[in-house]
Amino acid sequence: MAVAKTERRGRSEGAGSQPVSSPNFQHGVLHIIGCGPGGPRTATLQALETIRRMDVILAPARQAKLFADYIGDKPVAFDPWAGFWDYDGQRFDRLTPTQAKRFPAARAKAQAKNLARLRALLEQGLDVGLLEFGNPCLFGPGQWYAEQLHPAEVVVIPGMGADAAALAALRASAMPAYDARFLVQSAPFFLTGQGVSPDMRLTNKAQGQDIWSLLASQPHSLILYMALPDSERLLKLLLTHYPGDLPCAVVYWAGEDGKQRVVRGRLDEMEAKLADEPERFMGLLVLGRFLEGRPFTAAQDRQTGGAVN
Repeated sequence: MAVAKTERRGRSEGAGSQPVSSPNFQHGVLHIIGCGPGGPRTATLQALETIRRMDVILAPARQAKLFADYIGDKPVAFDPWAGFWDYDGQRFDRLTPTQAKRFPAARAKAQAKNLARLRALLEQGLDVGLLEFGNPCLFGPGQWYAEQLHPAEVVVIPGMGADAAALAALRASAMPAYDARFLVQSAPFFLTGQGVSPDMRLTNKAQGQDIWSLLASQPHSLILYMALPDSERLLKLLLTHYPGDLPCAVVYWAGEDGKQRVVRGRLDEMEAKLADEPERFMGLLVLGRFLEGRPFTAAQDRQTGGAVN
């Protein structure tokens, strides 16, 4: 790929940090750019400025379109997620059993191909910007690319995650909140230690189920990613450990202008509320007392021993 190099403005890991030095001073650097959950309006100025000064961009078509004004005439070399989440034209959570068995090998092959293309760009001395949705260090698949390279070949640009957008939509303080002792952010299959299956469904095995009892024994706030593919089973499972009147919500397409929406309810009514929802992936399941009342004020009063004038 013949690419005109963008004028260098210096490479740094952040304000006040030392410049990044590549093993070869003519070697390019991969910039994993956290672009926020909703396009340029939820991206930081640092992210937008970094996109502008890259030589080459890696992004899926949808994201390339969202950031077209900042990408300009720079080439979008390829979609870095091609083959990561799909196989044979199907999204990975919709694969047949036969396709699911073939998916891991196909994914490894696609990753190797994409990595080779990325290395070739860097060896030409080109700075490459990989556009990552949300927070690139929390459920950010761009980390796979970063971990295959030398640390000096990678810069991570922070970005706002879907969790921040979801909590803003809920207008609630997850921490501090009443007597909550901690905030959990995870996915059901990680919490149970079952690993992620191709369709992201929970198994019927007892493995890891004790984590729910341990969590429920302590006051906390809970944000679950990738909880919707098997929400019926998950909600039934949660009801065996948490009270039915526990406030919860699902924030769909958090931070997306025109698409974001919130479904609220009690834990014991959420299965019915979600039964006819067509979206089974792009949503966060949020649970905790912080979803009602005045959680921050209650926590403050608890710490100070009473209301503060």
